[in-house]
Amino acid sequence: MRGRRAIARNVLAALVAFALAFVLFRWWDFTLPSVGGAKYQAVFLANGQTYFGRYLDRLGAYVKVENAYYIQQTRTEDESAPPESKLIRRGSELHKPYPFVLIPKSAILFVEDLRADSAVAQFMDRESAK
Repeated sequence: MRGRRAIARNVLAALVAFALAFVLFRWWDFTLPSVGGAKYQAVFLANGQTYFGRYLDRLGAYVKVENAYYIQQTRTEDESAPPESKLIRRGSELHKPYPFVLIPKSAILFVEDLRADSAVAQFMDRESAK
């Protein structure tokens, strides 16, 4: 009788360990970030949107972009002219969201570090100094 209990206890312990390992490997992101060495990053999404800011990889399904900016294109009165592009800081919209954005990892195509001499990085530095 004792032998059967010991076997059952060992099988149960193995099943619990297997279940925990499965959950850990399924939900935990074990990759080391290859970006984040620069002050700002560009996050390119599958829908064509790009966010600029401080990229923070997080555990779970979402990343966070702090002090986020995005490009807004507007048409001029001259229809033959190309659209004008402006960098808009998230949080300045009518509904006043917080200046960060949570993005599903599944929506991200790629992330790049921005060099300090990038026009976008210099613009964000000037804006944050105000």
